[in-house]
Amino acid sequence: MRANLIVGLVGLGPVLWLQFSGDPFPPAIWPLLLATGLFQAVYFLGLTMGYRAGEFSVVYPVARALPVLALAVLDVSRGHPPSPLGWLGMGLVTVGCLLAPLSSLRVVNRGKYFNATIFWVLVTAAGTVGYSGVDKIALEMLRPGLLSALRYGVLQWLLTVPFLWLGLRYVARLPMTVGKGRDWRRAALATLFISTAYTLILWVYQMIPQASYVVALRQFSIVIGVVAAIVIFHEPAAKLRLTAALIISVGVGLVGFA
Repeated sequence: MRANLIVGLVGLGPVLWLQFSGDPFPPAIWPLLLATGLFQAVYFLGLTMGYRAGEFSVVYPVARALPVLALAVLDVSRGHPPSPLGWLGMGLVTVGCLLAPLSSLRVVNRGKYFNATIFWVLVTAAGTVGYSGVDKIALEMLRPGLLSALRYGVLQWLLTVPFLWLGLRYVARLPMTVGKGRDWRRAALATLFISTAYTLILWVYQMIPQASYVVALRQFSIVIGVVAAIVIFHEPAAKLRLTAALIISVGVGLVGFA
């Protein structure tokens, strides 16, 4: 909530100035901004509830794996089907993401994935598919360039706030407080990384016809996370998780060539 507010409030003035100084967004963008705000809120709510119910190392990789192929189907419906090399790469990314939660292949069982957590994993994945698809359509309607992506991102984050507040307040039942100075400083630091990263993603949507390729390439963050978990936190199952990271890396490479 704080991160969304910081981006929105800091960037709102310049965005409105551009909007009313002769470079307005087309009217069709505004319903899409409302839709992506709703889907972003669903994504954050799903992660919140998923982390409560299950392990981070299960919730996040599985929630990131499912949207890749779902968005590939959306690309097909929009007339931008991935190439065979792209399908192979996205398939490997998905397999790697699904392997990442496991500590051993000997303990593969339905309970690892199909449990009380899976509902919120699916909610998170649905939110990802929703905001990624809407953002891809919206960015194609705007003038190409980083400035358009930045303006769109500021409004997207700000319009996420009311939906997210409702979800956290009435579904997650979290106490909503203003917070102390240190809470805002931490949020500001997170904002710097998150908003910069996603603004670049929005910009890339204008360069690549397939939204599924962009989402597949984003999963390289899981590779970094797996390596950090092993090196910094000395988490177990290093061999299997490194294998999963290698599979994701190969898949990302194939998508890059596609």
